Amino acid sequence: MIDETRTQFSDEAIRHFLLGNLNSAEQSLIEHSLFSDGGLEERVRLAELELSDDFAADRLTSAERDLFRQRFLITAGRETSLEVSKALRKDFAPARVTTQPSLRQQISSLFDIRQHAWKYAFATLSLMLLLLAAALLVRKEQSRLVNDGPRPQHAVPKPSATSTPVNSHHSGNAPAPVHTETSPALPPHEGLTSSVVLAGGTVLESAPVISTSGDVITVQLQLSEPLAIAYDINVMTTSGESVFSANALPRGGSEILGFDLPTNVLKPGDFQVVLNRNDGESKQAAGIYYFRVR
Repeated sequence: MIDETRTQFSDEAIRHFLLGNLNSAEQSLIEHSLFSDGGLEERVRLAELELSDDFAADRLTSAERDLFRQRFLITAGRETSLEVSKALRKDFAPARVTTQPSLRQQISSLFDIRQHAWKYAFATLSLMLLLLAAALLVRKEQSRLVNDGPRPQHAVPKPSATSTPVNSHHSGNAPAPVHTETSPALPPHEGLTSSVVLAGGTVLESAPVISTSGDVITVQLQLSEPLAIAYDINVMTTSGESVFSANALPRGGSEILGFDLPTNVLKPGDFQVVLNRNDGESKQAAGIYYFRVR
């Protein structure tokens, strides 16, 4: 299905990729190619619009419709694209006329070139609206990361003694005795948390386990040299299925890159974060980080 020697992907392969209907090797090959091939990224975006139009027009098979709901509609942008396709089909579907058109109308319709122009105009407008929405989301995410900055690593609380109460009114009563409480030591990785720090080079078996109890999980990546101004991230399962991605995340002034990961895209299992340096047009691999969800 995919010609790996030329790294060229057919429209059918891209369509199966969006539906999650490829094997893990083919799925991973297309995902990694998206970071360096701008033309492939544009083709994938157009294929997403075509899939949404086909679903809205009921042109998919029963199996494809099931894959569309389970594996394609995993982001807010794709759900928005589907709603746009449904709205366009509802509002601009040609009305059925029961009366017989006149001879003049029949001749005019044969030479009416505006029909295709309107179709392309609406398709272009839909694409521009989707790209604008995606750009606003990315800019909002970048602004939030710049303002927040890297967050400190969640530290395990240490046992501490309570302080002696202060006698503010100088009463004659003796001060209360110091009471020391000892907290049990927490396990380093098996405790479930909504914030996690990932280090490159950690094997999957030693990866931290996180919880999906909240709306988002704060993920902080320890960066390795050489450092870049911005980074691209792609969160995927270990089998190669992408669940979340973000481009051009600014590093800030430290060696930690932080981002918020929505918990609604995570299911129990093993995951990896593929990190790439983004220095303008140049993109280089910067490491793979693992974590687990229970």
